[in-house]
Amino acid sequence: YYDLNVFKVISLNTQFLKIFEELEDRVIIVNITSLCAIKPMGGMAYYCSGKAAREMYFRVLSEEKKNIRVLNYAPGPVETSMIDFIIKEAVNENLKDVFMSFK
Repeated sequence: YYDLNVFKVISLNTQFLKIFEELEDRVIIVNITSLCAIKPMGGMAYYCSGKAAREMYFRVLSEEKKNIRVLNYAPGPVETSMIDFIIKEAVNENLKDVFMSFK
């Protein structure tokens, strides 16, 4: 999970920013995040901690580089196969209930 959702994002942004640093332009990055980045949910340790790590990476990046502005955008529940999977497979009943309320 971390490889795709944290480390690859950092790697991709590093390459992307090399191009824009040479141009000295203002850079705006939109990071699609989740409430799970700031609110722990039982049964979703990897997902929540991955979202939190990614959000913090972008916050630190914008703090270190003054020409970079980051918008961490959490759109709310989006009906995806992940929601269906959690409703069917989660062991944590509270987690199932939360995700069932999204439908």
